[in-house]
Amino acid sequence: MTQIELADAQLAAVEVDGHTVTLRLPVAPARSAGEGADARPVDGYLPAVVISLMQAHLTLGAGCALSECLGAVREGDLVVDGLPVRQLAVPGEWQGTVSLSLALRNGAHLSISATEARCTAPGGGGFRESLAC
Repeated sequence: MTQIELADAQLAAVEVDGHTVTLRLPVAPARSAGEGADARPVDGYLPAVVISLMQAHLTLGAGCALSECLGAVREGDLVVDGLPVRQLAVPGEWQGTVSLSLALRNGAHLSISATEARCTAPGGGGFRESLAC
């Protein structure tokens, strides 16, 4: 299983189509469960992550335009039915009272309330292990 964290991810696009808000992350910090005899988690990243929120309502921070909601994520929080989700499973799906908030390093802020959220990695980009020491 692979899980991503929102902090330090890169936000490339925020798309609004009716009641669906889609966030496109070209790269997100990730952790993958080890395989075989070595079951230790492995740190790395996932390319091309998509977070879709259905029956969604988008709110931008004061004085912030949607076009400014791009770049490095400083802080991100997903809360489902009042409980924080620290790491998002990919693929993953959450239903209930969903809220997602992102604060970007450029000062932009956005909040999304929804009834359902999905996190996918289309195209099978696959987990990439970090080689940092």
